[in-house]
Amino acid sequence: MSLFCKLVGVLSLLSLFRVAHSLLSSGSSFISNKRTGRTKSITILRGGYDATIGTDPSTPVQFFTTPGNSCPYAARTFIVLKELGVPFDVTEVSVREKPDWYLKINPRGKVPALRVPALNNQVVYESAICCEFLCDAYAPTSLMPTDPMDRATVRLLNDHSDNVLTKSQFTFLINKDVDKDSDLSQALESALMMYEEQLEKSGGPFLMGECFTLADVHILPFILRLVVSLKHYKSYELPAVKFSKLLAWYDVCSQRESVQDAALSEEKIIELYGMILARM
Repeated sequence: MSLFCKLVGVLSLLSLFRVAHSLLSSGSSFISNKRTGRTKSITILRGGYDATIGTDPSTPVQFFTTPGNSCPYAARTFIVLKELGVPFDVTEVSVREKPDWYLKINPRGKVPALRVPALNNQVVYESAICCEFLCDAYAPTSLMPTDPMDRATVRLLNDHSDNVLTKSQFTFLINKDVDKDSDLSQALESALMMYEEQLEKSGGPFLMGECFTLADVHILPFILRLVVSLKHYKSYELPAVKFSKLLAWYDVCSQRESVQDAALSEEKIIELYGMILARM
């Protein structure tokens, strides 16, 4: 098989991986945490009607996600919304059906997306762009460093996540040839080593040092799913000797209220990835 065909195959699998997250809890509700004291309306989409009809136009941000907030990409943006304390309205979109009204909001039909009523209902989509927009608009120095090189480091870590880590994670998960599992697990560990080394360099407890940033937000939903899915389906766990700092980072981040609110239960993660594997 040519290199081009292999690349096309991996990209197709990653597209299926993203869409498959919308299959989980397609009829469930995503109930926001009331401890913040901020009221958020929930609009459930079950068909092709315009689910934004019930939204509150006075809400600063309208957040579009999958039912149950099951998509790890949307979870990134949810964590940022919670970290910044931005009031937001939630509209759950069944991406499987891609209703016409949502394609007018996000022509790619994916989540997350943000709509800002005060800015002529302008829309932002793609998780990394959504997260940086929220930081720029509501707290420029909260989740992004001020130093230009540090900001570039955050973006490089996030680029590594999108182009190296998630591919190696998913390739290992879906592999059915047990003879290849060893090589694929090594490829995954090689991808993760960048974060172990960054924690060594920064001194922790977070990827950029003492401050929780978008670098942490970007990979957290995927590490959560990695830990649970690979243990369940591959009997694989990150070696503590090799990834002591990354595992310590994961424990610290998991205690944050925003991360807990965005997290799925282990049972739901196993169910979700079971759906993905059944389609392979």
